[in-house]
Amino acid sequence: MAGASRARIGIRGRLLVFLGAAIVAIVALEISAQRVSYSITEEYETLMDTYHLVHRMRVALSGFRSDSDRYIRDPSTTTVERLYEGIASLSANEAAVSALRNLSQEATFEVQATGYGMDAYLPLVSRSISLRAAGRSDFYADFAKAERIAGYVDTYLSKLLSILMREGDLRFKASLERSEFYNRSILIGMIVAGLALIGYTFLVASSITKPIRELAKATERLAKGDMLVSPIKTRSRDEVSVLVSGFYAMSANIRSYIESLKEKAELEKRLHDEEMSLLSMGKALREAQLMNLQDQMRPHFLFNALNSIARSALLEKAPKTETLTISLAKLLRSTMKEGSPYTSLGEEIDIVREYLNFQQVRFGDRLDWSLKFDPALKDFQVPRFLLQPLVENAVRHGIEPKIEKTRILVSVQRRGQRLKAFVVDTGVGMSARDLVRLRRVVAAATMDRLPAARTVVRQENQGEPLGRNEEEAPFPADAPNALAGSGIGLANLSIRLRILYGESDCLQLFSKPGKGTIVRLSIPLKGAQRWPES
Repeated sequence: MAGASRARIGIRGRLLVFLGAAIVAIVALEISAQRVSYSITEEYETLMDTYHLVHRMRVALSGFRSDSDRYIRDPSTTTVERLYEGIASLSANEAAVSALRNLSQEATFEVQATGYGMDAYLPLVSRSISLRAAGRSDFYADFAKAERIAGYVDTYLSKLLSILMREGDLRFKASLERSEFYNRSILIGMIVAGLALIGYTFLVASSITKPIRELAKATERLAKGDMLVSPIKTRSRDEVSVLVSGFYAMSANIRSYIESLKEKAELEKRLHDEEMSLLSMGKALREAQLMNLQDQMRPHFLFNALNSIARSALLEKAPKTETLTISLAKLLRSTMKEGSPYTSLGEEIDIVREYLNFQQVRFGDRLDWSLKFDPALKDFQVPRFLLQPLVENAVRHGIEPKIEKTRILVSVQRRGQRLKAFVVDTGVGMSARDLVRLRRVVAAATMDRLPAARTVVRQENQGEPLGRNEEEAPFPADAPNALAGSGIGLANLSIRLRILYGESDCLQLFSKPGKGTIVRLSIPLKGAQRWPES
């Protein structure tokens, strides 16, 4: 029974009992100090309030005397309403000051004198103001008498303020002395409690430090790799014995855990090798995807160019065929070029220039175009077919349907560490619904979900809502044809930019019906190193 009692009252119990008593004592002392401090603060605030009250009364009386004097001399300097408001304010201040009559005998006399003076002053000054406002000439006698009374009231208030400050100083000094006494008592109490805590801590520590030191030595041997540590004998039945038995149980568990870690390390090594293999396969797959997307642009552009040549030859009976053929040859040469997915910005600008020359022959005066390009950027490497698909979309969907004269502007400039390009046309533009649909197509394609982009187009055309499960649904074989007029070129470009730069917001679209369309392109000048050169 005694052993069980000792087990229940262990080291923590003894420490908690003592610490609890020490904390209670310290808290009691602190509460006493706080109460004293609060009473002193409250008393100080009361004194300050009385000072401010009397001071406000003097300031209000002085200001009102100045206003009334100016009004008596020249009624145009202020209004009667303002003076009556001042009289009401003085009455309110006088009522507040009258509450100080019970502070002391001297203060009571000055408060009563102030009250009598205000009772005489306010009617006189009010009557003189009324007479002056009525234009009568007998106003000055009352005003002069009121001014003499106001002088006496100001003297009473000055004496009252001096009395209050003198008495407040005495009260505040007494409070400070009382506070110093309590502070000294609290300091002595805290010193005594601290000494008692140190003594008790030493007694408790001496009974438990020996087995703990031995346990520390065993822990050091365990840390150095010696798992076969000898047991430590303890006589106590408190937490120290529990700690010792737990230590030896832990050392046994560590031995078994180390063995399991060796097995897990071998397994993780095999998993890492497999993961690296999968990453290599994924990189090869994305490379194939990029090259495939680039190849898609070639027939798409080629067929449009051949169609333009055929139509021009039919309508004009071939007088411009030579010019069209030369431009087409240059375009096809750049289109069929194999190798790196990058090209210089200067070559990309040349492709756009040849394409616009080609379309200029077709549309004649209906098309006006201009290129704004900083020649210092000509050697920067950019993805192939970066700008030409955007210009082609502007011609096909913005310029071609419009009969009036239109304009295309292509601007390429450097902004910090990014390349900013704008393709602006004044064509037919597109409705808000079509713009939202096209943005959804590009966004879906940018997230590596070109089939989902085609789903967006199909559902928008059929008036269906876009569902989560439908984004993953497969498409029939003719889906690319259905998407060709709804953003496949932009989706293709957006996917390529995301593969090369890892950014999903390189391409932005803006349009208004009848006004035209703006395509904004932003890519980093550095950082397109995620794809091999060949």
